[in-house]
Amino acid sequence: SAACLIISRPHLALLLLLLFTSFDQSLEMAARPLAQTGVELPAWTNLPVLNSLRAGTKICFATDEWFAVADNLNKEEPIEFDENAFDTHGKVMDGWETRRKRTAGHDWCLMKLGLAGVVRGIEVDTAFFTGNQVPRISIQAAALPNDLPLPPWNAKPRKGTAASHEEVKAAEAVGSESWTTILAMTPLNPGYADCCRHYFPVDSQQRWTHIRVNYWPDGGVSRLKCYGEVSKDWAAWASSSGADALVDLVAAENGGLGLQASNSHYGRPQNLLGFGRGVNMGDGWETARNPKRPPVFKVNAEGMMELPGCDWCILQLGTPGTAQAIEIDTIHFKGNYPESCVVEACYSPSTSPFNPDSCQWVTILKRTRLTANAIHKFDASSGLVSPGQPVSHVRLTIFPDGGVSRFRLWGRPANAQSKI
Repeated sequence: SAACLIISRPHLALLLLLLFTSFDQSLEMAARPLAQTGVELPAWTNLPVLNSLRAGTKICFATDEWFAVADNLNKEEPIEFDENAFDTHGKVMDGWETRRKRTAGHDWCLMKLGLAGVVRGIEVDTAFFTGNQVPRISIQAAALPNDLPLPPWNAKPRKGTAASHEEVKAAEAVGSESWTTILAMTPLNPGYADCCRHYFPVDSQQRWTHIRVNYWPDGGVSRLKCYGEVSKDWAAWASSSGADALVDLVAAENGGLGLQASNSHYGRPQNLLGFGRGVNMGDGWETARNPKRPPVFKVNAEGMMELPGCDWCILQLGTPGTAQAIEIDTIHFKGNYPESCVVEACYSPSTSPFNPDSCQWVTILKRTRLTANAIHKFDASSGLVSPGQPVSHVRLTIFPDGGVSRFRLWGRPANAQSKI
């Protein structure tokens, strides 16, 4: 006859408790933390990313792009991963991943930075490459007056391919092996969430236009970010654009920097200076709600809200210039745009760190109402009071808090010897 196991209720409860406790512990051991905690980001991560795709960064050569193409290194979007996604080449990965090397050598790629400038630090993210990450990486850089003498790399599909013998020889002839090393060969962690991001400071004052990324010997990296200060050739711009042309003096592509902010809870001020219009609400500067806001808001005689405080950020122009027009874009900020704003400007010599309390600030846009999800333009006919002389910094103050997607300061570069 079949054996029957009889368990009393207390023993059954104990058995179930042990079973589920063991199951929970096994899950805990298998899972990794969802975020890399306890890591204080270096100050240079507030600088512009010189090698983003939106900046115009281009891959010039890659030895191998079997699993995933090198362009993915420069994407701004969050890294995507679908454990069930496969194609004819294998596992679909969001990064640059080469095949397992079965020949002599190592993998490497060349890229032209979208924004030429001084690299202050490099972030390497191996997210989701948990058994196939690059074990070691190094980066070299060069300052070249012209493009590399190579045919356009992405003129044909590259995924699932390796560079031909002729393409390798042409790339080797560029001499990138002798470029300046800005990151020596360095080990990388696997792509678990608690250890996948690596931050490497760069000790160099030179302006770079191209970089070479070396994989030692093969594998994958999800994202590579070269943070730095944009170095724009203003003489070349003036000769090609003309003396009367207007330019966005504070745009990141022209050397603008987001220096300081009273609050950056949901987005850093550097985002204000990005390319085009914001792609979403996270692509802007947004502050936390003021915890000291009153139970009931009131308005003053001018129709503005009476508020206990405000938020502000300070932006440094790429070069001193005269302000001719301002644009403030609140796209995507529909329920959290600022009620109003004030814009001030000053001229300050090149000092580090910048001290706003030592400057003479002049209001160039008095407190003005803003609306949701819209571009607001101000010039001499609509409230902008140009100081008439060059400025080097602007301070955007928002009331009481909220988010702004883009800030533009249209003007003309000027000789920094005159000031407000």
